[in-house]
Amino acid sequence: MQDTNHKITNSIDSGNKAIQDICNQSPFLLINTPCGIGKYKFNKVGYNNNNELILEYKIIDDDYYNDTIIIKHYIGKYYYLSAMQVLYAFNYIANS
Repeated sequence: MQDTNHKITNSIDSGNKAIQDICNQSPFLLINTPCGIGKYKFNKVGYNNNNELILEYKIIDDDYYNDTIIIKHYIGKYYYLSAMQVLYAFNYIANS
């Protein structure tokens, strides 16, 4: 049983590292928030209260995106996405 738990833990750690590597290689995303479109940079990987993998993105000050001030005021500097949302975004970018 302990060997199985170790294999599962290693598999999860490998998956988390793979997602973190993808985000580090392509750290920027344009995110259409309820307050407008903002340019975000990957910040870190974490877990929510349900122990689900969450990726933290931080909004970047970019004069091209006029909604940045509004987004910071109403949503804050950080935006959190699930691993599935990030993978979906990268898949969409790759197929565009």
